[in-house]
Amino acid sequence: MSALISCATLWVTPARAEDSRTALPPAVAASKPGMSARDSAAKREGTYVTGLPVVDSDPDTGFGIGAVANVFWDGPRADPLFDRAPYQHRVLLQGFVTTRGFQQHLVDYDAPYLRGTPYRLRATIIYERNTSANYYGRGAATLAPLSFPGAGRTFSTMSSYTAALRTLQPGNLSHTLYNKYDLEDPSFRASVERDLFGGLIRVQVGIGVSYVRVRDYSGTSTVGDDSGTGRTDLPATMATTRLEEDCDAGRIVGCVGGMHDTLKLGIAFDTRDYEPNPKSGVFVDLAGEFSNRVIGSAYDYARVTFTPRVFVSPMPALADLVLALRGVVSMQTSGVPFFAMSTLAFTDIDRQGLGGIWTLRGYNQDRFVGPIAAAANGELRWAFVTFDILRQNFSLAAVPFFDVGRVFDRVRDLSLRDWRYGAGGGLHVAWNKATVVVFDYGLSVEGRNFYMGIGQQF
Repeated sequence: MSALISCATLWVTPARAEDSRTALPPAVAASKPGMSARDSAAKREGTYVTGLPVVDSDPDTGFGIGAVANVFWDGPRADPLFDRAPYQHRVLLQGFVTTRGFQQHLVDYDAPYLRGTPYRLRATIIYERNTSANYYGRGAATLAPLSFPGAGRTFSTMSSYTAALRTLQPGNLSHTLYNKYDLEDPSFRASVERDLFGGLIRVQVGIGVSYVRVRDYSGTSTVGDDSGTGRTDLPATMATTRLEEDCDAGRIVGCVGGMHDTLKLGIAFDTRDYEPNPKSGVFVDLAGEFSNRVIGSAYDYARVTFTPRVFVSPMPALADLVLALRGVVSMQTSGVPFFAMSTLAFTDIDRQGLGGIWTLRGYNQDRFVGPIAAAANGELRWAFVTFDILRQNFSLAAVPFFDVGRVFDRVRDLSLRDWRYGAGGGLHVAWNKATVVVFDYGLSVEGRNFYMGIGQQF
């Protein structure tokens, strides 16, 4: 996948602020370490907007174009929460479409320390449709080499596997979309959090409401390649997909979609100096997610995710260097719909995995999905240059990384064998400290992928 992004900047002149600052933070954040003096001085005051026009090309979803804009209210520098809260308010707007039918449009609001209180409000409205959603099966079986019915062999790389899927079979059938399905998921999510003990502990309660539509490609029109003549993109009929195979066999639930409502309860321990791009501290969260017919859902299940994260600046006087580490363990009961089983439910933001930019780089999105997921990630973030343009502060960071993860069917299956690894490097651009644009290149035994995203991986 290749991607190109260009940046446009808008800003609103910040409100005047006094040069002095209250000596001590209010009780709601008394235990928060706060940003360093250097980073605090570079942080913008008042209200400003960061805008990112996005142009993207992906082998699964095609050519895409859209835009992401963040509106920040940071308040005056004299505010005692200025260097302890990432911002006072933030509104994120995104619109994105591709030539192969992928859409993601959202409005997201976040207000830490709402009106100077220990409460935080988050709310998101999102419409997403992915006509190329990945489905490689469920459970430890996804760790097996890539294969499909009638192939007579396995494949070690995603590129060779994808080429073989497109080969025309007798009866003018093709497996081109064997690992694909059409997922439509409009949703609303909201949560309220409260800081305790001066900001060290945070408790959370949240809700999620969505109506999911699932469309399978078995028997639909597709294209294939004739290996005998070398002709490509010939009209063909899609053979039975992996999703249809598993639905017919009763191995998964969720094949008909429907209402998918959740209740989330979480608790976190947080000593990070600056939430969007931390340089020191730890963040440990435990999130429980529950779905039940009592709250209007078509599904009954529970999921628990435990995630420690550590950030260390080993030589702050010599270099702006951060060692960032994360571990993830997620366990869920039976009854999880197949389209939600890949969700890693954190207290700050949910991610999809394993595979893709947020979990296991170098593998395709949702390559490994199962009842139990475990992962670990390490990044070395070196901000090698910082500069200002038109009153905007930027820093560029070189980021080598290493990812590892795998899935299990049962707790008793936990072991140190058969883990999957990804590694690579990236360029991370921090814009006014709070907006981080990520360009990562990941490699694995199955292939290599280029990723672009907004926000640090963790």
